[in-house]
Amino acid sequence: MTTGSPQRNDVSRQNLTAGPDFATWQQENLAKFAAEAYSKMCGQAEEIMHLQQDLKTAIEAYRALLRLS
Repeated sequence: MTTGSPQRNDVSRQNLTAGPDFATWQQENLAKFAAEAYSKMCGQAEEIMHLQQDLKTAIEAYRALLRLS
């Protein structure tokens, strides 16, 4: 098993925390990335909306149970 040098791992970690260097991306790749990111964000927003409704329903059910006690 090889683990690589510690210096190389530190550089890799720095690159991940800095994020992608969008300034060097070609316009076509930026457009594709943006479209994929937007699609993912829309899906996440819909999921959040459903989770919020589920939470409201659960709270209402909990309150109804408390009233019965």
